[in-house]
Amino acid sequence: MLNSYLVFAILIVFGIGCLIGIIPVIQNFPFPVGYDSINYYLPALYDLNSNPVIGGTLFPVYVFLVYSFHLVSFSDLYLAFNVVNIVLYGSLSITTFLLFTAVLRQSVNKSILFTIFVILQLSALRMAWDLHRDILALVCLNLSLVTLNHFRSNHFNKSAVLQYVTISVLYLATLFSDRMMGVLLIISSIFFSIRFKLLLLITINLLLLTLFLTYFFLLDDITFVSVGLNPVDTLVNPVYNKNSLSPYDLLVLQLSLYGILIPFFIVGFLKKSNSLILKIPTLVTILLSFSWLLIPNHSYLVPERWIILSGFFVSIFSIYGFFLVADRLVNSKLRNLVSVLFVSSFMAYGILFIVLPYGIVFTIPSIFQTQTGLTIPLSMSFNSLEIFKNQDLVNSIDWINTHTRNNAEIIGTMHWRGWFHLFLEKPRQYIFSETVSLPSNYSKIDKNGTTLDDNLKTKIDLKCGKAEDDTNTNSISENERNIYLIDSKSAYYDNYSSYPIVYDSEYILIYELPDLICGRSLFN
Repeated sequence: MLNSYLVFAILIVFGIGCLIGIIPVIQNFPFPVGYDSINYYLPALYDLNSNPVIGGTLFPVYVFLVYSFHLVSFSDLYLAFNVVNIVLYGSLSITTFLLFTAVLRQSVNKSILFTIFVILQLSALRMAWDLHRDILALVCLNLSLVTLNHFRSNHFNKSAVLQYVTISVLYLATLFSDRMMGVLLIISSIFFSIRFKLLLLITINLLLLTLFLTYFFLLDDITFVSVGLNPVDTLVNPVYNKNSLSPYDLLVLQLSLYGILIPFFIVGFLKKSNSLILKIPTLVTILLSFSWLLIPNHSYLVPERWIILSGFFVSIFSIYGFFLVADRLVNSKLRNLVSVLFVSSFMAYGILFIVLPYGIVFTIPSIFQTQTGLTIPLSMSFNSLEIFKNQDLVNSIDWINTHTRNNAEIIGTMHWRGWFHLFLEKPRQYIFSETVSLPSNYSKIDKNGTTLDDNLKTKIDLKCGKAEDDTNTNSISENERNIYLIDSKSAYYDNYSSYPIVYDSEYILIYELPDLICGRSLFN
């Protein structure tokens, strides 16, 4: 009967997790939810057929999972993407439930309630918004922790063999899903195996650590390790400083995300003495979220990502700690009232973050948008711009495809790169406006032609030089530069108002910039 009830409880938390995952998808359909969804995951998925490297990513398990489901189910790739994300959040709910029952030794009923509390925290919802690879890796990490929790001796039998095989598979799935989770699992497992003197587990850890480091150092091309410099120098030398968030920003982010839970976290963390396998990753994530205290160029260690992840573990101990405090209340009615108010208020807080339209300042992080805006959205109804503007942007790209020449170069924000990657017809090119400075007198004509920023001018001159080398004709049409700038109406309208507008919609404007024919202005 207990097993049947446990299975039923697992189905309940899975269903609730899937429900939480499906709400923003339905609410914002047909447009994707999440910044990385449109700028990373979907372009990688749609490129998969022509890309020999799976999804063009160093950690391909998530992309491979979505694409495999797409092939097996014969479904649309975008539908497969959404279905997998929904199921993954349901799976995260299951693994969180198992952490409460297997590691913290809570009753089934309490574990259900605690799980709902955790998966409705902003930290978990932030990962669900667009950190889909993190969700997959966290599911594997949680399963690894649950499995490791049963390792207590070096006694070797058939059951132990199955455990070691299981943990090895989970290790590999975690390591090749996400580097952060891989590092966290390796550190946690090594400390745990040393603490309980598990020699075989220590050996497995060392082998997988060697595999992970070899794979990472050979193929890594995006982290500070791959820049070809001394990694230590990269982290401390001001020359390599790329911090987009200041220490103050990171502190505000952390406190606004789960500061209110810290007192209960301390109680729960200190009172639960037999949960070492869960305490280790909790401490590691908290320590790494404070890397900015010691590392000047802390952006290379992504402390904001560690803050989000630490919020997940902090919330687990926090809800446990809260009920320890609440249980001290002698009056049962008061105890129940306080418990219901506490849990229900946090649940409502999370639900409103899911369903509220973008632009409403409601959550604590949203009050500090100057510090948290680069990390936490105002609500989940957002990708690289407000959802209600998505169709307008797609229509604008369609206009570009039908009304511009094949050699057109479109200048726009890097935050829209995913849209143009998916919908802009080749060989048209999309150039990030962040890499090009457009002075206010850009359209002014002087003796030497149009006044261009050196960066953009170099790009255009270089291409013109190649065009002259590759053609035997003097036809203007072959060498003519077709340059356009696309932007939101509310963004820089005053700055670009002197340019001719060729497309004007409700939210988007497209300007035609002065063309160059290999150094000659069209306005001459």
